[in-house]
Amino acid sequence: MNKVKNTSTAAKCQAISISQIILDESNFLTFWGYIQQEGTWHRCDFVTNYDVLNDILRYSGHQNDGIQMSIVQHLEDMRHIPEIIDLEATHGEAVVLENMSFQLSRPRLQQRGNWIEYTDGECYYISKVTPQPAPVKEKETVRTEQQIDQCMLLLSKSYELYLGYLELEFDETAARQEANLLDDLKYTMAYCAWKQHGN
Repeated sequence: MNKVKNTSTAAKCQAISISQIILDESNFLTFWGYIQQEGTWHRCDFVTNYDVLNDILRYSGHQNDGIQMSIVQHLEDMRHIPEIIDLEATHGEAVVLENMSFQLSRPRLQQRGNWIEYTDGECYYISKVTPQPAPVKEKETVRTEQQIDQCMLLLSKSYELYLGYLELEFDETAARQEANLLDDLKYTMAYCAWKQHGN
C-alpha cells in the first residue's frame, strides 16, 4: 500500500465498460467492468450512487433504456442481497458508456493523518458525469456557411431593391416597405450585406 498525503486523486475518463452491476441495500452500486485509458481497456471496478447512474443513463440516450428497465425490475423484485445484474449475459457483451466525461476519485482510508490508497487503480468512485458536446460534422459546417451566404445575398438584393425604389422617387418609408425592410434591424443587416458584397 502506498501512503500519500491528503491531496486530491481525482481523475477523468471518457469511456467505461460495464459487465455486471451489483445492487445491495445501500445507496451505492458497484460496476464490474473496464476503463478506457489512452485507447486501451483496463480491468477496473466502479462505485457510484443512483443520482450519477441516472445521469449516465440520461446522457447515453435511448441505447441504454434496456439497462434502466433491468435495474428497476431488479430493485422491485430484489430477492437476494447483493443482487447481480449480468449485462454481459443479457446483452451478449459488456455495455460501453462513452461520449461523456466521468469524474473519478480513488477510494482511500485515513490512518494516523495519512491517506492510504488501497485499490492500486483497480477501483474508482464515479462522483460526477457530464455530457460531451457533440462534434460538429464538417458537412454540417459547410451547409451552415452556405445558408448564411445565401441569406446575406438575399439581404443584399433587398437593399438593392430599396435603392431602386428610391431612384423611382418613392419616399423613404414606401421604399423600405416595398423592399420588405421596415424592420430597422433587417434594414441595417441588409445594408451591411450590400456593403459586404462590394457595393
